[in-house]
Amino acid sequence: MSTASAVPTQAAQADNASPPKQATLGQRRRKSSSRSQSAASNTQKSKSFALPVLVGVLILALWWALAEFRLVSALLLPRPEAVLEMLVEGLGQGVWWPHVLVTLQEVAVGFVAGSVIGIVVGAVFAFSTVLQKMFHPYILALMCMPKIAIAPLLIVALGYGLLPKVIIAALLAFFPVMTSAIAGLTNVDPDELNLLKSVKANRWQELRYLRIPNSLSYIFPSFDVAIISALLGAVAAELVGAQAGLGYLISTAQAYGDVPTMYGVFIILAAIGVTLRMLVVLGRKSLPRSFNA
Repeated sequence: MSTASAVPTQAAQADNASPPKQATLGQRRRKSSSRSQSAASNTQKSKSFALPVLVGVLILALWWALAEFRLVSALLLPRPEAVLEMLVEGLGQGVWWPHVLVTLQEVAVGFVAGSVIGIVVGAVFAFSTVLQKMFHPYILALMCMPKIAIAPLLIVALGYGLLPKVIIAALLAFFPVMTSAIAGLTNVDPDELNLLKSVKANRWQELRYLRIPNSLSYIFPSFDVAIISALLGAVAAELVGAQAGLGYLISTAQAYGDVPTMYGVFIILAAIGVTLRMLVVLGRKSLPRSFNA
């Protein structure tokens, strides 16, 4: 009896012991899968960082070779060492920082003003086709006009202060935000619109629950273009006439034939543009996911 009863008991124990082993194997598989996915993600991140660095190194090497062996005139392409020296002198000694702050102020005010006006005008045009037909052609004509041609008129009328540069920056930031606001407020899902109408939603509820959330997914991406456009507008206005700013530095260096200084300011402008766009993207990503759809 002891032998017969021992066999079922051992079999039962073996059956009870097998599920934990299977669970352990499943956990190991999930862990190995998550590790492989993490490794693939880290590899992708390292590639996305290494490739731009590699391209930058190649550009610097090509720049050095063209300047060192005088394959390109020094009046067009100075040596990288000369540009670095001007950057260290201008930023390290604090000579250029006031000009950087002036340009950033013009860009910030112009971007905010152009974006706010663009959203307001876009909303008006979205809900009033009569006003859109009346004024949209003139706004389009104004946008087609080169802003550097308008800058001298504004400087003659308003002086060499910040206001003319802010107006040019706001004009360039205005148009992409306005068109995005119109598209976001009008291009809504017909099924969602019919659903709101079926529950007898009023105009304000339609705006609050459908049109405004839908427009945000159009407006926030347009800020990427608007911030860079505001920077270009501010610098273009400074080139025409200014007493401070990075555009003023470029025009002054051009007058004296100081090519390394011009390249140094170009590098600062590129860094400012990349930084401003990254700030806008980070700000957009910090918002709820529905705003970035």
